[in-house]
Amino acid sequence: MREQIDLECLPAATPVELEPGVTVERRGFLSLAAFGAVALARPLGAGSAARATGSAWERFLEEAVPAARELLEPGAYREDRYLHAVASLASAIDDVPVPDMRPSGQGENTFLGGSYGPDPFVVLHWRMEPGSRIRTHAHTYGNVVTLGLEGMARVRNYEMLGERDFDAEGTFRVRMTQDQVLLPGRINLVPLEHGYMHGFEAGPEGARGIDITTRRKERRETPYLDVAEKPVDEAERIYEASWTD
Repeated sequence: MREQIDLECLPAATPVELEPGVTVERRGFLSLAAFGAVALARPLGAGSAARATGSAWERFLEEAVPAARELLEPGAYREDRYLHAVASLASAIDDVPVPDMRPSGQGENTFLGGSYGPDPFVVLHWRMEPGSRIRTHAHTYGNVVTLGLEGMARVRNYEMLGERDFDAEGTFRVRMTQDQVLLPGRINLVPLEHGYMHGFEAGPEGARGIDITTRRKERRETPYLDVAEKPVDEAERIYEASWTD
Protein backbone atom coordinates (compact mmCIF):
# COMPACT_ATOMS: atom_id res chain seq x y z
CA MET A 1 0.00 0.00 0.00
CA ARG A 2 1.25 3.43 -0.90
CA GLU A 3 2.14 5.82 1.93
CA GLN A 4 -0.59 8.42 2.46
CA ILE A 5 0.75 11.99 2.43
CA ASP A 6 -0.95 15.07 3.83
CA LEU A 7 -0.29 17.67 1.15
CA GLU A 8 -1.37 20.55 3.37
CA CYS A 9 1.49 19.91 5.82
CA LEU A 10 4.24 19.91 3.20
CA PRO A 11 6.44 22.94 2.49
CA ALA A 12 6.63 24.42 -0.99
CA ALA A 13 8.56 22.46 -3.62
CA THR A 14 8.20 19.18 -1.69
CA PRO A 15 7.92 16.24 -4.14
CA VAL A 16 4.82 14.12 -3.50
CA GLU A 17 3.18 11.20 -5.28
CA LEU A 18 -0.25 12.48 -6.32
CA GLU A 19 -1.33 9.26 -8.04
CA PRO A 20 0.50 5.99 -8.78
CA GLY A 21 3.54 6.96 -10.83
CA VAL A 22 2.79 10.71 -10.73
CA THR A 23 5.16 12.77 -8.58
CA VAL A 24 4.68 16.51 -8.43
CA GLU A 25 5.77 19.39 -6.22
CA ARG A 26 3.59 21.26 -3.78
CA ARG A 27 3.27 24.81 -5.10
CA GLY A 28 1.68 27.93 -3.67
CA PHE A 29 -0.31 30.67 -5.41
CA LEU A 30 2.65 32.53 -6.94
CA SER A 31 4.13 29.35 -8.37
CA LEU A 32 0.74 28.36 -9.73
CA ALA A 33 0.40 31.68 -11.54
CA ALA A 34 3.85 31.12 -13.04
CA PHE A 35 2.52 28.00 -14.75
CA GLY A 36 0.66 30.33 -17.13
CA ALA A 37 3.39 30.19 -19.76
CA VAL A 38 3.49 26.40 -19.77
CA ALA A 39 1.54 24.53 -22.45
CA LEU A 40 0.71 20.85 -22.79
CA ALA A 41 3.49 18.82 -24.33
CA ARG A 42 0.94 17.37 -26.73
CA PRO A 43 -1.95 19.85 -27.00
CA LEU A 44 -5.23 18.63 -28.42
CA GLY A 45 -6.15 21.75 -30.36
CA ALA A 46 -4.50 24.68 -32.06
CA GLY A 47 -4.06 27.77 -29.90
CA SER A 48 -3.83 25.93 -26.57
CA ALA A 49 -0.50 27.49 -25.67
CA ALA A 50 -1.68 30.98 -26.56
CA ARG A 51 -4.78 30.64 -24.41
CA ALA A 52 -2.94 29.32 -21.35
CA THR A 53 -2.15 32.76 -19.94
CA GLY A 54 -3.49 32.03 -16.50
CA SER A 55 -5.69 35.14 -16.41
CA ALA A 56 -9.01 33.29 -16.26
CA TRP A 57 -7.58 30.96 -13.65
CA GLU A 58 -6.30 33.84 -11.55
CA ARG A 59 -9.70 35.52 -11.72
CA PHE A 60 -11.29 32.29 -10.57
CA LEU A 61 -8.92 32.07 -7.59
CA GLU A 62 -9.51 35.70 -6.63
CA GLU A 63 -13.25 35.10 -6.48
CA ALA A 64 -13.47 31.47 -5.43
CA VAL A 65 -10.93 31.28 -2.60
CA PRO A 66 -12.61 33.77 -0.22
CA ALA A 67 -16.08 32.46 -1.16
CA ALA A 68 -15.01 28.85 -0.57
CA ARG A 69 -13.40 29.64 2.78
CA GLU A 70 -16.56 31.40 3.92
CA LEU A 71 -18.78 28.51 2.85
CA LEU A 72 -16.50 26.03 4.65
CA GLU A 73 -16.91 27.77 8.00
CA PRO A 74 -18.60 25.65 10.72
CA GLY A 75 -22.34 26.04 10.45
CA ALA A 76 -22.17 27.38 6.88
CA TYR A 77 -20.99 24.26 5.04
CA ARG A 78 -23.55 22.44 2.94
CA GLU A 79 -21.85 20.23 0.39
CA ASP A 80 -24.15 20.71 -2.59
CA ARG A 81 -24.36 24.45 -1.99
CA TYR A 82 -20.58 24.63 -1.75
CA LEU A 83 -19.96 22.65 -4.94
CA HIS A 84 -22.47 24.63 -6.97
CA ALA A 85 -20.94 27.90 -5.77
CA VAL A 86 -17.45 26.79 -6.84
CA ALA A 87 -18.82 25.38 -10.10
CA SER A 88 -20.56 28.62 -11.00
CA LEU A 89 -17.21 30.43 -10.84
CA ALA A 90 -15.24 27.62 -12.50
CA SER A 91 -17.55 27.62 -15.51
CA ALA A 92 -15.97 30.91 -16.65
CA ILE A 93 -12.50 29.33 -16.94
CA ASP A 94 -11.48 28.76 -20.56
CA ASP A 95 -8.02 27.39 -19.81
CA VAL A 96 -5.62 26.92 -16.92
CA PRO A 97 -1.89 26.94 -16.18
CA VAL A 98 -0.68 23.41 -16.96
CA PRO A 99 1.98 21.49 -15.02
CA ASP A 100 4.03 18.58 -16.34
CA MET A 101 1.74 15.72 -17.37
CA ARG A 102 2.73 12.11 -16.77
CA PRO A 103 1.08 8.72 -17.38
CA SER A 104 -1.74 8.43 -14.88
CA GLY A 105 -1.76 4.74 -14.03
CA GLN A 106 -5.58 4.99 -14.22
CA GLY A 107 -5.87 3.96 -17.84
CA GLU A 108 -3.75 3.54 -20.96
CA ASN A 109 -3.00 6.82 -22.77
CA THR A 110 -4.25 8.98 -19.90
CA PHE A 111 -2.12 11.63 -18.18
CA LEU A 112 -2.20 13.51 -14.89
CA GLY A 113 -0.46 16.47 -13.31
CA GLY A 114 -1.00 18.36 -10.07
CA SER A 115 -0.79 21.94 -8.88
CA TYR A 116 -1.71 23.46 -5.57
CA GLY A 117 -3.66 26.67 -5.26
CA PRO A 118 -4.36 28.57 -2.07
CA ASP A 119 -6.32 26.60 0.47
CA PRO A 120 -8.83 25.06 0.18
CA PHE A 121 -8.11 23.88 -3.38
CA VAL A 122 -5.92 21.14 -4.80
CA VAL A 123 -6.07 20.85 -8.59
CA LEU A 124 -5.61 17.68 -10.64
CA HIS A 125 -5.04 18.23 -14.38
CA TRP A 126 -5.97 15.35 -16.67
CA ARG A 127 -5.59 14.63 -20.37
CA MET A 128 -6.92 11.67 -22.34
CA GLU A 129 -5.98 10.43 -25.79
CA PRO A 130 -8.84 9.55 -28.20
CA GLY A 131 -10.86 6.58 -27.01
CA SER A 132 -8.94 6.18 -23.76
CA ARG A 133 -10.55 5.56 -20.37
CA ILE A 134 -9.98 6.61 -16.78
CA ARG A 135 -11.11 3.79 -14.54
CA THR A 136 -14.18 4.31 -12.40
CA HIS A 137 -13.02 5.26 -8.92
CA ALA A 138 -14.42 6.55 -5.64
CA HIS A 139 -13.67 9.95 -4.12
CA THR A 140 -13.43 9.26 -0.40
CA TYR A 141 -11.81 12.34 1.14
CA GLY A 142 -12.26 15.28 -1.25
CA ASN A 143 -15.26 16.54 -3.16
CA VAL A 144 -14.63 17.60 -6.75
CA VAL A 145 -15.67 20.11 -9.37
CA THR A 146 -14.60 18.62 -12.73
CA LEU A 147 -14.31 21.11 -15.58
CA GLY A 148 -13.95 20.14 -19.24
CA LEU A 149 -11.42 22.23 -21.18
CA GLU A 150 -10.86 20.49 -24.52
CA GLY A 151 -12.42 17.68 -26.52
CA MET A 152 -15.18 15.47 -25.18
CA ALA A 153 -15.46 12.77 -22.55
CA ARG A 154 -18.35 10.64 -21.38
CA VAL A 155 -18.52 10.74 -17.58
CA ARG A 156 -20.62 8.35 -15.53
CA ASN A 157 -21.20 8.80 -11.80
CA TYR A 158 -22.27 6.10 -9.35
CA GLU A 159 -23.11 5.65 -5.68
CA MET A 160 -23.48 2.51 -3.57
CA LEU A 161 -26.96 1.43 -2.55
CA GLY A 162 -27.31 1.60 1.20
CA GLU A 163 -24.38 2.41 3.45
CA ARG A 164 -21.05 3.19 1.80
CA ASP A 165 -18.38 0.57 2.37
CA PHE A 166 -15.12 1.10 0.47
CA ASP A 167 -13.76 -2.18 1.87
CA ALA A 168 -16.74 -4.34 0.92
CA GLU A 169 -15.88 -7.79 -0.39
CA GLY A 170 -17.69 -9.53 -3.21
CA THR A 171 -20.49 -8.07 -5.29
CA PHE A 172 -22.76 -5.21 -4.31
CA ARG A 173 -25.13 -2.86 -6.10
CA VAL A 174 -24.62 0.69 -7.27
CA ARG A 175 -26.83 3.29 -8.88
CA MET A 176 -25.71 5.33 -11.88
CA THR A 177 -26.57 8.89 -10.87
CA GLN A 178 -25.30 10.65 -13.98
CA ASP A 179 -24.36 9.81 -17.58
CA GLN A 180 -22.92 13.00 -19.06
CA VAL A 181 -21.10 14.25 -22.13
CA LEU A 182 -18.42 16.57 -20.73
CA LEU A 183 -17.55 19.33 -23.20
CA PRO A 184 -15.41 22.48 -22.81
CA GLY A 185 -16.97 24.68 -20.16
CA ARG A 186 -19.20 21.89 -18.84
CA ILE A 187 -19.11 20.76 -15.20
CA ASN A 188 -19.37 17.39 -13.46
CA LEU A 189 -19.77 17.41 -9.67
CA VAL A 190 -18.53 14.71 -7.29
CA PRO A 191 -19.88 15.19 -3.76
CA LEU A 192 -18.78 12.90 -0.94
CA GLU A 193 -22.37 12.14 0.03
CA HIS A 194 -23.84 11.02 -3.31
CA GLY A 195 -22.61 10.27 -6.83
CA TYR A 196 -19.09 10.01 -5.38
CA MET A 197 -17.68 7.56 -7.95
CA HIS A 198 -16.96 8.45 -11.56
CA GLY A 199 -15.16 7.20 -14.65
CA PHE A 200 -14.27 8.78 -18.00
CA GLU A 201 -14.24 7.67 -21.63
CA ALA A 202 -12.64 10.08 -24.12
CA GLY A 203 -14.25 10.88 -27.47
CA PRO A 204 -12.62 10.73 -30.92
CA GLU A 205 -10.60 13.94 -30.33
CA GLY A 206 -9.52 13.08 -26.80
CA ALA A 207 -10.25 15.28 -23.81
CA ARG A 208 -8.60 17.52 -21.24
CA GLY A 209 -9.83 19.10 -18.03
CA ILE A 210 -9.23 19.69 -14.34
CA ASP A 211 -10.54 18.39 -11.03
CA ILE A 212 -10.80 21.15 -8.41
CA THR A 213 -10.72 19.22 -5.14
CA THR A 214 -11.55 20.32 -1.61
CA ARG A 215 -10.38 17.91 1.05
CA ARG A 216 -13.01 17.19 3.70
CA LYS A 217 -11.99 13.84 5.22
CA GLU A 218 -8.90 11.81 6.00
CA ARG A 219 -7.02 10.68 2.93
CA ARG A 220 -7.03 6.99 1.99
CA GLU A 221 -6.04 4.85 -0.97
CA THR A 222 -8.36 5.26 -3.97
CA PRO A 223 -10.85 2.39 -4.45
CA TYR A 224 -11.51 1.38 -8.07
CA LEU A 225 -14.88 0.06 -9.20
CA ASP A 226 -15.73 -2.70 -11.67
CA VAL A 227 -19.30 -2.19 -12.95
CA ALA A 228 -21.32 -4.73 -14.93
CA GLU A 229 -22.15 -3.66 -18.49
CA LYS A 230 -25.89 -4.38 -18.19
CA PRO A 231 -28.08 -3.06 -15.36
CA VAL A 232 -30.07 -5.38 -13.12
CA ASP A 233 -32.78 -2.69 -13.03
CA GLU A 234 -32.73 -0.46 -16.10
CA ALA A 235 -35.45 1.91 -14.90
CA GLU A 236 -33.61 2.60 -11.63
CA ARG A 237 -30.16 2.42 -13.32
CA ILE A 238 -28.91 -0.14 -10.80
CA TYR A 239 -25.86 -2.29 -11.59
CA GLU A 240 -23.89 -5.09 -10.00
CA ALA A 241 -20.38 -3.96 -9.05
CA SER A 242 -17.30 -4.86 -7.02
CA TRP A 243 -14.08 -3.22 -5.90
CA THR A 244 -11.01 -4.08 -7.94
CA ASP A 245 -7.25 -3.43 -7.80
